[in-house]
Amino acid sequence: MIENIANWVDKLVSDYLPQARRCSELHPSIKQYFPRDFLENSYFIITNDIPKLDIQFESSNVESFINMDGDGITYKNLYFIKEHRAFDPTIHVHELVHVAQWKLLGVTGFIEKYINELENCGYNDAPLEKMAYAIEDRFALRNELFDITSVVKDELKKLYGV
Repeated sequence: MIENIANWVDKLVSDYLPQARRCSELHPSIKQYFPRDFLENSYFIITNDIPKLDIQFESSNVESFINMDGDGITYKNLYFIKEHRAFDPTIHVHELVHVAQWKLLGVTGFIEKYINELENCGYNDAPLEKMAYAIEDRFALRNELFDITSVVKDELKKLYGV
């Protein structure tokens, strides 16, 4: 199943990347929290039609996540956010945390961990989501500059030893 999901993600990213915008175009208030090369290789699309995986899972927590009407979702180095959140820097930061997680864990590693966390913890208590929300909240305070990708790397090391 993981391989099927990874293949679906690869095709989705390949199909949408030509119409995506580089994250290096984001507002300077966001750009100062990430390395330039990271933003140059991360992309986003503003849409109200967020693509979702069409695979059935036995876990109700995973099914709930897939059917959730969220404002954003990330697949590898590409994220989708709804139009009403397009100018909200916090959702961009949240999704960029997931871009960093995908990059550091790899496609298979991210998918395996994310599904496992959803199954065992549910969306709100999934460690990868909790990390994204915590970093988003820290960013929103705007009382310090910090390299978000370094924080993600440190947190993943604590969680998974990677």
